Amino acid sequence: MVILGLGNPGRKYARTRHNAGARVIAELLRRAEAETQKWKSKYFRAWQIEISSRSIIVAKPTTFMNESGKAALAVCTKFNIKPCELLIVYDDINLPLGKLRVRKKGSSGGHKGVQSIIENLHTEDFLRLKLGIGMPADGEDLVEYVLSGFAEEEKIAAEEMIKNGADAIELILKEGIEKAMSRING
Repeated sequence: MVILGLGNPGRKYARTRHNAGARVIAELLRRAEAETQKWKSKYFRAWQIEISSRSIIVAKPTTFMNESGKAALAVCTKFNIKPCELLIVYDDINLPLGKLRVRKKGSSGGHKGVQSIIENLHTEDFLRLKLGIGMPADGEDLVEYVLSGFAEEEKIAAEEMIKNGADAIELILKEGIEKAMSRING
């Protein structure tokens, strides 16, 4: 399994709602027992790390969100995996702030990064960990919302969500997707 945490490249976007997936990858890297190898490509950065005595590859796109499919295809090609062996971690406005959801497959739900992945991989059959960032207020522009940072009163919940996202991935690795779905999705 390869875990790809979606986000936009650059410091400008590092703490935005849209970078929640990439922040989970950063949390996994921080927790890693060992980092043994790094890869850099035009479309992604990846690291082989050890979590719970298991070697896995985690990656972040170097593309902007709307071109995440290029990164996903490059990851699948580089590591010779099928799309169903890819776990995409990303923000979801349709979930309340902090809520997590694990899925085996599905539509993009309007997420342009996920739509790009579906188009590039020609399938909806890839694992997902959705991170709830909540809906914008009535009249608030969606693009501005996802490219904004969390409000002061949301920051604690957002940090907790990032840690819970990393915990969810560890659970998936230890107990499998079915048990993780049962526990996380309730």
